Amino acid sequence: MLKISNISLQSGLYIVSTPIGNLKDITVRALSILKNCDLIGCEDTRVTKKLLSSYEIKSKKLISIHEHSKEQKLIFLIEKIKEGKSIALVSDAGTPIISDPGLKLIILAINNGINITPIPGPSAVTASLVGSGLSSDKFFFIGFLPNKKNKRINALNEYKKVNSLLIFYESAKRIKETLIDMFSIFGNRRCVIARELTKYYETFYRGDLNKFKNIKNNLKGEITIIIEPPKNEKNKEKSDIDDEIKKIISFIEKKLSTKDLSKLLSIIYKKPKKFFYTKLIKTIR
Repeated sequence: MLKISNISLQSGLYIVSTPIGNLKDITVRALSILKNCDLIGCEDTRVTKKLLSSYEIKSKKLISIHEHSKEQKLIFLIEKIKEGKSIALVSDAGTPIISDPGLKLIILAINNGINITPIPGPSAVTASLVGSGLSSDKFFFIGFLPNKKNKRINALNEYKKVNSLLIFYESAKRIKETLIDMFSIFGNRRCVIARELTKYYETFYRGDLNKFKNIKNNLKGEITIIIEPPKNEKNKEKSDIDDEIKKIISFIEKKLSTKDLSKLLSIIYKKPKKFFYTKLIKTIR
């Protein structure tokens, strides 16, 4: 059985992933780092104290690191590492710097030639992705959209043609407004909404944007939205042409031979006659 042993850590910055909900999801390695490091940089000291207390890790000096942290505090941490100290960086939940503060400290450490060690673990991005049921061979993580509607619309327009799954974070109080905006920009794509991942009320909602644009603003907890990619343009063009052929046939069937109709469609769509002749034979049959 693996135990959280006392070890001597090399000086450096350790980026430690913490649970996104269920405290049992933390790794043994992460606990070992938190137990044996000299200092812990965290978003909210109260949240980190709760985690440490759950695993009986005591007597740790915690320093708050958030998006408004002054540079002097970051420099202080860098100086401590230069003195031979080991510092763990954690967020309130998940993997640090993914839609969380801490990037400034990491960049400062790299610029000072300090060793960076990532300790992998929980992430709402991957948890929602593997539970979505959508093809996950390619995805684009966006995180939180702008609060203001105009900026949010502009951002969604930028992602409209991205040919991969889109993954967003969103707050419960703004979920309906965001989904309405997504439907207006993306059209009716398949969508999965995941909330309260790894917690007791973990839920996956599966459907499409047309269904979810009428969702109530009563979802609670952390929310992840996954949107499928735009439909393949070639397939869309093929489908459009098939529909047009059916319309044309309904109008002029029996008035033109299959050969002549193929020639007409070839001129209209600027594609080989053989392409349409094959389609016409299948359609007529």
